[in-house]
Amino acid sequence: GECDSNPDNDCQMYSITLDGLDLVSFYRLPEDSGIENVLSEIEGLNPGILGEGTAANFVDGQWLGTLLTIDRSDGYWIKVSDESELNVVGVPILPLPGSEIIYSLHTGSNLISYPFAGFAPLIETIPEEAQNSIIGIITENASAYNSEEGWIGGLMDLCGTEGYWFITSEDVDFAYNPPASDDNLTRQVKSSDFYLGRD
Repeated sequence: GECDSNPDNDCQMYSITLDGLDLVSFYRLPEDSGIENVLSEIEGLNPGILGEGTAANFVDGQWLGTLLTIDRSDGYWIKVSDESELNVVGVPILPLPGSEIIYSLHTGSNLISYPFAGFAPLIETIPEEAQNSIIGIITENASAYNSEEGWIGGLMDLCGTEGYWFITSEDVDFAYNPPASDDNLTRQVKSSDFYLGRD
C-alpha cells in the first residue's frame, strides 16, 4: 500500500472541498498522519489549521505551531487562500467490535469528527445514552438542538469529512454506532444549498 508500510492494505482516496474556511474531519488517514504529509498538497495556499486548543500555520516553507498530527477523532478548521480539493489517501478502517474510537467529551464545547465514510442520521449513530448529555451540535453550515421533543434544526446527518462542535451538559464517553456499510470512495462537495444538514 502507498499509505502505510503494509503492501497488502487496499489504500483508498477521498476528497474534501476547501473554499476558504472549512470545518472538516478525516475518517481515513495514511500511516504518517503528520500535518506536513496530510496537508502537503495545499501548502501553496497559505494554509492554517485549528483544532480544539491547538493550531498550526504554514509559514516560509514550514509548519509552525502546536498541531503536529491529524487525528481521526478530532475536527479541524482549515483556512486556505483559494478554493482547492484536498485529496487524502488512507487505510480503510473497518468498524469491528472493540476497535471503535471512544470519544471522551468534557462539559461544554468539544471539536470532534464523525469517523466513517458517507453520512449517517445523528439519532441513529450517536448512542441514546450519550444523546441525553448533548445539548446541541454545530457544523460549518448547520446545527441541531436536542429539545425535549427530540432533535430539531438543519443538521440531521453526520458526515465523515465534516467537523462538529458537540455542546454537552456534562462529561460523557461514547462510541458512534457504525454505519451499515462503509463507502469505498466519498467525495464531499460543499454548496450553498443544503437539506437535512447535507451541504
